[in-house]
Amino acid sequence: MGPYLVNPDGKTLRENPNSWNNFASVVYIEAPAGVGYSYSSDGNITTSDDLTAEENYEGLKQFFKKYPNFQNHSTFIIGESYAGIYVPTLTTKIIENQNNFPINLKGIAIGNGLVNDAIYRETELKILYGHGFIDEISWQKFEKTCCNSCVDTCDLNNLPENCINLVVRHDLSVNPYNIYGTCDSDKKANLRETFFNRNLLMMTKSKNGVKSYIPCFNDTDITTYMNQKNVRKALHIPVKLPEWNICTHLHYQGQYSDMTPFYKKIYAAKIPMLLYYGDTDLMCNFLMGQKFSAQLGFPIIEHEKAWKFNGQVGGFKTVYDGLTFTTIRGAGHMAPQWRAPETAYAIKQFVSNQPI
Repeated sequence: MGPYLVNPDGKTLRENPNSWNNFASVVYIEAPAGVGYSYSSDGNITTSDDLTAEENYEGLKQFFKKYPNFQNHSTFIIGESYAGIYVPTLTTKIIENQNNFPINLKGIAIGNGLVNDAIYRETELKILYGHGFIDEISWQKFEKTCCNSCVDTCDLNNLPENCINLVVRHDLSVNPYNIYGTCDSDKKANLRETFFNRNLLMMTKSKNGVKSYIPCFNDTDITTYMNQKNVRKALHIPVKLPEWNICTHLHYQGQYSDMTPFYKKIYAAKIPMLLYYGDTDLMCNFLMGQKFSAQLGFPIIEHEKAWKFNGQVGGFKTVYDGLTFTTIRGAGHMAPQWRAPETAYAIKQFVSNQPI
């Protein structure tokens, strides 16, 4: 969603016609410390949900202090994936401290966010079954053997391994971030690895130690570009920092398994919320977001209906009081990348206080 995209040569850029800075000023925060080119001055990158929120809040305050002309502008906090936790925790900090440091907060948006561990587990198998990755005979055997013949009342959060073996295949490699997409690198993960992966990224050993990577994602172009000497110099990156990687291995303590209390605090503060989900993502699937939105109990304003972009269905939205849930049709985990025009349209409508 940035102003430029990296060309395949890893050395040059091209303009991004779907850049979000066509309709807003965008500030990026690399967090927590250790991610991207962010770093800790003492080298300690052990962190947690609460500490990340505190540091993000401090970073936001420092930005407004340095650029006070932006402080009265409408501010939207936006993120994706684990930002299902990052964004609400930061937003709550802003709300709680408005008397001490006012910020003109106008909304939050989260793409394919991790919002509730129990619903995540509950929906993961159903997504696989609903998309044809589990055959009917195996599903019926699973229902009978492990769920007393009724999946709807089954505790899918605590399945024994023998039950998982009935329906999760060992031999099928698929892009977990876009189940209908291609696997664009030799960094593959089979369905079983994906099912048991709670950190949303895979690890592999390299000659230089432990290196993180995203399964099926070819990051050669962006990694090459970000590690050019002239690029590092232009970004004022300290020489002592290691190479930039697409993912970073952190010592991280997750503290929250259900973000419901945070969303209710944001609702009480009358801050509009948008949850958007690419509907071909397995890692943070749309059904989790859909169920999570419904269980919040906010009054419903508009039942599910299609919204269109350039005459085609862009997704399906449900509007609650204070919150809009929508899918981005045909997008995976990184919706702004795989359905850039549709996602940019949805975000532009949201920050302009217009219906999607």
